[in-house]
Amino acid sequence: MKKKLLIMFIIIFLSNILIGCVDFIKNIEQDPVLLKANPYIEKIEINNSELRNYSYSIITSCQSNNKECQINAIYRYIVENFEYIEDPLNIELIKSPDQTIYDGGGDCEDLSILLNSLLENIGIKTFLVMNETHAYSLAYDIETSLMWKEIEKSFIEFVENKWGEKIKQNYNESFYLHANELWYYGGNGSNFNEYVEYINITYDIESERPIDIYLVPSKSDFENLSENILFYQYEEYEEKNIIQTKNQLSYGDRFGGIILNNKNRKKSKINVNITLYLHPSFYEYYKNNSIKKYILNERNCIVLDCTAGEWGYPGYDAGIKGEKIAINHITKEYFYLIDS
Repeated sequence: MKKKLLIMFIIIFLSNILIGCVDFIKNIEQDPVLLKANPYIEKIEINNSELRNYSYSIITSCQSNNKECQINAIYRYIVENFEYIEDPLNIELIKSPDQTIYDGGGDCEDLSILLNSLLENIGIKTFLVMNETHAYSLAYDIETSLMWKEIEKSFIEFVENKWGEKIKQNYNESFYLHANELWYYGGNGSNFNEYVEYINITYDIESERPIDIYLVPSKSDFENLSENILFYQYEEYEEKNIIQTKNQLSYGDRFGGIILNNKNRKKSKINVNITLYLHPSFYEYYKNNSIKKYILNERNCIVLDCTAGEWGYPGYDAGIKGEKIAINHITKEYFYLIDS
């Protein structure tokens, strides 16, 4: 009798578990948020060896324990190498990560699916954020102060690639400047653009004999001075008969430089330490901005919007209005995001 009761108890217990599982699945299928999100989150791949290798090929410069570097590298790779491609009129295409890679772009959902898949395959937890008009990603458990350091490094590299010059250039040397000889260090006079705001010059110069110092907007001004014809200079920064000087200043809208002029009848030994710093535009663009984050399960989650363009960065806030829901594509748990 006791054995029969035990068997009946086990059967009832197991049936209750199964009924509970069925009810849970049924609730997911009836949830309007998940009904809308499922076609998208089902495309996110978390265990794909080809995508994993693809991610690793992007993050080669990052240490294995530096996920802020890894997130920034993959995010910047997407915004720099993939285009925003709208779906055909009245047709909602939902691409797999492989298809988005093959096409070289996709809409906001496609790019977010690709980003989440690349991050998940190297062990970084993500959420897909759905909005009536937009979709983007969240990266989970991120240190924002470390993230900004990675953003700054990648933006400097980006500006250097666009401008074709190193942001910071240093010349430290000792040499002889002969009688009535000129010396120049700087750029060719190219106009600054949206990537560079201005030039900052720091110099520490010593000379055996008095020399003149000019700051000029172009190397052509150095050539004109050497031929004793009219040249342009920033007169407010001119220094005459200098034996030793130190200075730091910012000027211009062109990549110019510094001229040393030995007017003496004898050569003079010169010691120079000059640093040119091309001030990147992104410091001006983002000086009042911060990294946009939300707190989920007591962890910082930062916004990753793949449609932000070449000046986008992890934490860039496009100011999306309306209800935003962050969905865990594995557990199907979701959160309503509240802007502070």
